[in-house]
Amino acid sequence: MENKQEKTQAELYREERKERLAKAAKKNARKSPQLAGAGKVIGKCLGIAIIIAVCLGIVFGCLNFFGVPQKVLTAMKVGDQKISVAKYNYYYMIGYTQLINTALQYENYGEGYGKMYTGFDYTAMPGSQEYLDEIEDVTDPTWADYLEHSAKDSIKTYTIYSKLAKEAGIELTDEQKADIDDTVASLKESATKNDYSLDRFIAINYGKGVTEKLMRSIIEDQYLAANYAEQKKAEFMDAISAEQVDAEFSENIADYTTVDIGYFVVNADMSGVSEDATDAEKSEYKVKAMAEAKAKADEYFGAITDDHTLLASATAYDSANKESNVIYKEANKTTVSNISEDAVKWVYANDRNIGDKNIFETEDGYAIVYIIGLPAKDTTKLVDVRHILIKFDSESDTPTDEEKQAAYAQAQEVYNKYLENPTEDYFAELAGEYTEDTGSKETGGLYENVYPNQMVDTFNDWIFDEARKTGDTDIVESNYGYHVMYYVSNDNPEYWYYECQSAIADKNVEDYNEKAENDNPVKYNDYAINFAQSSLDKLISDITYRLTSNASTTSAKASASAK
Repeated sequence: MENKQEKTQAELYREERKERLAKAAKKNARKSPQLAGAGKVIGKCLGIAIIIAVCLGIVFGCLNFFGVPQKVLTAMKVGDQKISVAKYNYYYMIGYTQLINTALQYENYGEGYGKMYTGFDYTAMPGSQEYLDEIEDVTDPTWADYLEHSAKDSIKTYTIYSKLAKEAGIELTDEQKADIDDTVASLKESATKNDYSLDRFIAINYGKGVTEKLMRSIIEDQYLAANYAEQKKAEFMDAISAEQVDAEFSENIADYTTVDIGYFVVNADMSGVSEDATDAEKSEYKVKAMAEAKAKADEYFGAITDDHTLLASATAYDSANKESNVIYKEANKTTVSNISEDAVKWVYANDRNIGDKNIFETEDGYAIVYIIGLPAKDTTKLVDVRHILIKFDSESDTPTDEEKQAAYAQAQEVYNKYLENPTEDYFAELAGEYTEDTGSKETGGLYENVYPNQMVDTFNDWIFDEARKTGDTDIVESNYGYHVMYYVSNDNPEYWYYECQSAIADKNVEDYNEKAENDNPVKYNDYAINFAQSSLDKLISDITYRLTSNASTTSAKASASAK
């Protein structure tokens, strides 16, 4: 800490200047009594001004402590709606909280895993860390830039859509209202445990100026925005004609089909190049190695007449090649693009036939590709299904046998209730009462238009069983718990058709979003945002200190236990 008894050069200069002014004042006072009187008045006024300034400083400090400036200062405007610094603080801290929670989850697998998988070091300030992705209009971005950009973008989206939702008369569901109440109740419980008032606890975690009232309004707007977006997407989906779907499919056939292919790569042998070789020497060596690989690929290519000879050639080239990594049934565009973009164009060309084969240059060699089956639509029909989820009562990812038995017993009890009145309506009623899946509780456990592999494996396998029929029920285990199942129907579009519909609807949504944003231009108050950043940095600094302190304590205890 600075020694208060040691005077700086500036302080010495000010004292010297003060003495000179005092001597000059005395000299002038002898010449002009009027000036001397004026000096007293000026001195008195200066004294009052200083007192006022000090008082204002104290008042501002108090107001700042209680978050008053954050509530009244406008950080940005979205259309005609003003966004307070307090609301900006909330969105910024939500982004930061999600970031550290994700990093800490990975950290459970080992020290340093959090940064390895997220790129974010929770022990350091966001502004001190390089953000590796690009951020529009930001040079050499940091994680602080990311959080600012994310907060601004979220505010813009939720503000526009919640406004549109209110204009359209959209309301919160009872489930959403209950979720908000539960969130506040949970925060209140934590606040009480830590001897804080609710508003003070919220401000400590989400930034100055954030109160229960503000937080409730933000979450309500987020739900309204989501409800409106969902309704709008459904409107766009319903408005799409069969002609539009056919046109979308024809223009982008590779996106909506799967294909049966076989391929393997003959790699350029770079084992003979010296580690000390120059880049030019390595490049020259690779040219020769690629030529040798091409010659070898041509030999294998000539021997291939069907998928069996393809597999035999692949195995002859490398015994590690097996059917599982040579023959690809129902491969999608992504699988084919792993070979090369030229391979994608060739595989999905209109004149392709079964038995066609080709060689494509890759970065490290040459791929031999054989067409086993032509591109085909996925004609699986989408499924409507209801379920009642009974979760494992476990804090671990691997529940104990006792926890599994308890969950199954509860699921069986609910299932037995259903059997007393085996109708879909009663199942929906039971789902509303017992399911622990918040995503379907309000709809009686209903999921509509479920497509293949959308759900976990056991759930997926049950609903897409070819023998499945309306009214089928069962209890299915997953990694979440036990699902009491009710199969509604598959009276829905085929999967390829639904994918085309979704793609068209997504494009329409993008156009709609662009218009909505143009109708609600955004203006930023850089002064207010910089003002917010200073308090946010202080808050994050405190959180970082607590996190690193806890980590150090845990590490020390672990070391002591090991000894």
